[in-house]
Amino acid sequence: MEDLIDFEQALASGAKAPSRMDASIKGAVKVLEGPFARRMGMALWLEGVRDVRILSAGRKFSSALASVGFLLAILAFGAGISGVLGLVDRSRGGMDVVLFLAILLGIQWLSLLFAILAWLYRRRTGEAFTSLQRIVGKVARRFAGETEDGWWHRITDGGGAPRSALLWRLAKLVQGAGVCFNLGILCGLAGLVFVRNLGFFWESTTEEAMRNALGNIVGILSAPWASFWPAAAPDAAVIDSTRWLPQQGGMLAPGPSAWWLFLLMAVFIWGLIPRFILWLLAGKASGRALGRLDFQARHHRVLWRELIGVDRIEADEKPLDGVLVLDVGGSGLKPESLRPFLLQKLRVHPSSWHSTAVLDPGAENEAAAALGQAPAGVVLVAEGWALSPPRMKELHARIRAVAGAEVPVKFLIANETDTSPASVTGDEKQQWERFVDALRDPFAEVYFYEP
Repeated sequence: MEDLIDFEQALASGAKAPSRMDASIKGAVKVLEGPFARRMGMALWLEGVRDVRILSAGRKFSSALASVGFLLAILAFGAGISGVLGLVDRSRGGMDVVLFLAILLGIQWLSLLFAILAWLYRRRTGEAFTSLQRIVGKVARRFAGETEDGWWHRITDGGGAPRSALLWRLAKLVQGAGVCFNLGILCGLAGLVFVRNLGFFWESTTEEAMRNALGNIVGILSAPWASFWPAAAPDAAVIDSTRWLPQQGGMLAPGPSAWWLFLLMAVFIWGLIPRFILWLLAGKASGRALGRLDFQARHHRVLWRELIGVDRIEADEKPLDGVLVLDVGGSGLKPESLRPFLLQKLRVHPSSWHSTAVLDPGAENEAAAALGQAPAGVVLVAEGWALSPPRMKELHARIRAVAGAEVPVKFLIANETDTSPASVTGDEKQQWERFVDALRDPFAEVYFYEP
């Protein structure tokens, strides 16, 4: 995570690697392909621009995040203890078990339910920060003394794996605070039981509704341990005997032990363990997100072209034989007019040539059958003025679905003048570059015809 932050900060500040790094980067990535080559090249570039004499943005943010996490854990632990102490009814010398379960466990599960629903909703609308994650991130940046938020905006606005890695890292910190909150509850309740004559009760204005509900809740919560530790599972007799009635007065007698043992186990099983599992899952999810970084954001692809010398005209890749060429929309460009450019510049040897608008196996069986044979690569020939992002996205998605995720896809953009190919305009180049970069496909690139 520190390296990712340093990398984005270096890009935001316009850092340049020493020129002597160019040859070493090209040599290191020459034998690699796709995401692995990009990761290696970006790592070497970062080492070239990083100044080891100063504390990096990544290290500062990581240290600040650890400090914020520690403070949040202390506050959560104290909140857990305070929550237990606040539930003690001093006039009766006891604790209402219904309020304990509803406030200290029920609210936790309610918040987890809302978090799950929000996460499922974000799966459709795009990942977003929760309010607590945003606050934690902002406080950590303040602690780190951040005055330049270039890396933060690049990660949070760019989406993809970098954003997910940061989201899960903050989520891990929040779940760690949840673990400490439950530890505080356990310590607070255990401390009260051992140092005070604490009684337990429940009360209700209804005759049977609360009694039945409490019995069902106790049965469900104690199910994991009731069979081997029945002393920590209050039975009907214990529940009936601890009901507080309006005519009662005075102080409660200590116990019964079944109630405090049950509450301790309920917090441990239904409060602490779920939070700990979520803490572990958030950490693993952050690591997985960092592991699948593909550096497909537009500013990443611009840097990559600068590093390896791909200038949108000539491919710096190994030759490909048996490439399928799809003439998108029937541009009218003849195969023989583009073949020299394909062979010399793109370094591909076409094996078949088909016309297509949107790849549809029902209407364009020949092109679909050619794709189904897993060609060495696909070249999409299109005219510069004819970019239709929805149509091209659908075509790209269908190619990936049929040919696979790692088959090279090359967009060759040219204009037609009297059935002969011609160069595209500057505006058309920018539009196609932005479109192809937005696909975030490590095996897709766009090239422009030049005479």
